Amino acid sequence: MQKILAVLALVIFVSGCESFGKGVAQAIIENNSAEDKKICEISGDSFFGIEDYLSQGDIVKVMMIHGVGSHVPGYSSRIKENLARSLNLTTWSKEDKNLTLVSPHDKKTNIGNLRVTRMQSEDEKKTVIFYELNWSNITDEAKRVLDYDTSGTYTYKRAAFNNTMKTFLNDVLPDPMMYLVDDKTQILNATKEATCWMLSRSWEDLEDNDTSLCQVSSYNQIKDLSKENIIFITHSLGSRILLDSVSGVADEIATIKTLPPSNKENRHEAEQIINLLKQKEITVFMLANQLPLLQIGRPAPKVTNQIKNYCTAKGEKNQDRVFKETKIIAFSDPNDLLSYGITQDFVNNYIDSRICPSVTNIDINIADIISAFGVGVVNPVTAHTEYDNDPRVIEIISKGIANIKEDPYLNKKCTFRYLKN
Repeated sequence: MQKILAVLALVIFVSGCESFGKGVAQAIIENNSAEDKKICEISGDSFFGIEDYLSQGDIVKVMMIHGVGSHVPGYSSRIKENLARSLNLTTWSKEDKNLTLVSPHDKKTNIGNLRVTRMQSEDEKKTVIFYELNWSNITDEAKRVLDYDTSGTYTYKRAAFNNTMKTFLNDVLPDPMMYLVDDKTQILNATKEATCWMLSRSWEDLEDNDTSLCQVSSYNQIKDLSKENIIFITHSLGSRILLDSVSGVADEIATIKTLPPSNKENRHEAEQIINLLKQKEITVFMLANQLPLLQIGRPAPKVTNQIKNYCTAKGEKNQDRVFKETKIIAFSDPNDLLSYGITQDFVNNYIDSRICPSVTNIDINIADIISAFGVGVVNPVTAHTEYDNDPRVIEIISKGIANIKEDPYLNKKCTFRYLKN
């Protein structure tokens, strides 16, 4: 465990540190005007973006899940605004709706905030409901045990730079530690509660400042999931949280199968819902993906190394799959020190086969490569934190790559290598 935490310390040291990197590197960056040679290499399967679902006249629900470090409501404003601009969604709800998420254990403990925004085209024919999950308050209170370390009675003994870094580490290091050892699974429950609200309520049915438990059965959530167009966007630790949540859906469906409803009518409905899910695709855009790193020391899912059995038409367990496909689009800047591509070996061994995972890796330079003293230099902080402001990332999430040859911008900026069995 100590080795794992040591690695995580390094992870968190780099992830999210916007204040770090504005020292020596900043002076170099501000005085460089290097030619744009940033790569954008897409390898894997094709996938749809938000626009593809909007073009069918359907409402699309998008949820953002943050990673480590303290966040405040509104943290996703930049990516939300960039996506709206790309999709030409110019009519927004006058006010956001904020829901206080509460623990299912006692129905009163605050485990997060869900901020919901409606974005529409001018003619209101296209609608995106954007859900921003903020679970920071779960770990913020626990971090108070470190307050003395950054208090005025102690910090004067530390060099200024070291104090800045210590303050940063005290903020971000506890998050993955707490997620790994959280016996009440509060962060995961916050994600499940947010997903419950997203699936079970329309925009009109949501009440601002609601502080109640979602209180929708797993069965009904799965029923709603079969009908909705859902897209997830995660950053760093958020990718681990969401994948655990999706694997939980597979377990819930397995439970429904083993404990069928009491009457024939409900049993027939359950079978219909499960069959609809089998035809459904779930799309997850993982920014600064860290799945391989955050798998270290964790047990593998219940069902692995059986993707062909579950996900091919002739597979022995094809009828027991959960989704038609779970499309994972993993963005990684090679210069982001703590972002990782996902190999097929990792998919086989560490992602639940029942959800039929399909991974597309996107190697993309988020930060500019500059010249300093005759060598290439990249700000690793920018490489980790600026995905939500990169035009290529926004275009990929908005439009997908199923028709990349017809997209003049992406066709010029990115290359696509289709991988198949």
